[in-house]
Amino acid sequence: MPAVVPSDETACRSGGTAELDLSIIIATYNGREVLKRCLESIEANPATCSFEIIVVDDASSDRTAEMVRERFPQVRLLCNETNVHYGTSNNRAFDIARGRFIYLLNNDTIMRPHAIDAMIGFLREHPEVGAVGSKLLNEDGTVQWSVKSLPNPMSALFGARSIVARLFPFNAISRRHLLHPEEDAVEPFAVGYVSSASLIMPREVMKRVGYLDPRLSYHVDADYCKRVADAGWKVYCLPSVSVVHLNHQGGTMGSRRRRFKSLSEFYLGSYIYFRKHLMRSPWSLLHLAAVGGLGTVYVGSLLTQVFKEAIYVARGSARRQHESRR
Repeated sequence: MPAVVPSDETACRSGGTAELDLSIIIATYNGREVLKRCLESIEANPATCSFEIIVVDDASSDRTAEMVRERFPQVRLLCNETNVHYGTSNNRAFDIARGRFIYLLNNDTIMRPHAIDAMIGFLREHPEVGAVGSKLLNEDGTVQWSVKSLPNPMSALFGARSIVARLFPFNAISRRHLLHPEEDAVEPFAVGYVSSASLIMPREVMKRVGYLDPRLSYHVDADYCKRVADAGWKVYCLPSVSVVHLNHQGGTMGSRRRRFKSLSEFYLGSYIYFRKHLMRSPWSLLHLAAVGGLGTVYVGSLLTQVFKEAIYVARGSARRQHESRR
């Protein structure tokens, strides 16, 4: 069972310095029910080592904090006064984590048996590895596209969000970028990055690499894994281990405003990643091409989202009219 620590911010700050094997960090925003399910799954499938769970509630309005205090008093709870987003929330937990290993876990995940032990065991056996992620599954058991090469200029054309990948998911170029394992894969393999929905690293790596980039929502995992690699460690996927990921059910896509904002965050994050890791000069042709390409794709995605939202509104209106005639 997790180390029992009172679930309030004051206790977190003064909870002692005794070292544990693992700190599980879960940032959450308006995801009370999926978080409850996540924490219940950890209770049902706990690590055999000593561990703590740190939940950072990002100013939720759905009584998430009250649920954690009442149902999971052993969880260490941090409550943000304002919504500071994913990176900053996790960074707060980094400051108080006592585990030799740090596990970033999304609130909309469901832990499966032996997953945590397998990833920690792999890191202990391979000190050259600085971060390891699990295979992520949809609720129906299909494999998510969560393991990839590091972003590069070709990602815009052949990455997971590209039209090419959606129409022709098995084309050779996309498969070199989208490295998600087959359903029956078991052998560990080196990757560019794995999703931070389920990512474990030794604390010494976290201390060396530093905080998550708070500017990033999307690409925060790609950026961090790139920095892990730049610091001299490898990043691996462990496909024999799987965690269910209820993609975007954690409270981040619940409103039309949030869905449009998400589009902007994705393309802004793409540009920030490009400037940090790929740009050599602001006057280079590559920089101009990146700005033009990202801008063009962003406008196309924005128009597509407008079309989707219009269809959604029209269907809702038609449904209400039908119900009013009954």
